[in-house]
Amino acid sequence: MKHNFSFVFLLVIATMVGCVEPLDEAAIKAERIEKKRKEYHIKRLNQCKQEAIEEAEFYVDSLIASWIGHEVMDTISFPNRPIRPNRPADIIGTVPKFDIENK
Repeated sequence: MKHNFSFVFLLVIATMVGCVEPLDEAAIKAERIEKKRKEYHIKRLNQCKQEAIEEAEFYVDSLIASWIGHEVMDTISFPNRPIRPNRPADIIGTVPKFDIENK
């Protein structure tokens, strides 16, 4: 009985192996390449989206900072400083000295 069971088992295995289609290596390689290409495309698309979001955030932050900067920093408006007048001419050496000892 054991021999009949093992013979039937081997017969079933042999028929299953015979039913399997041969592997087409070119088709498998093409599927792998297509899968890798799709993964790379999705990865690159996500990177581009992330870069665009970061650039947009930087631009919006700089706009908000420029809008707020003028209003927050200077709450009191001071007048401009007056213009400094021209310096008077030197008078040393043009006026005669007082002679105190010869009086």
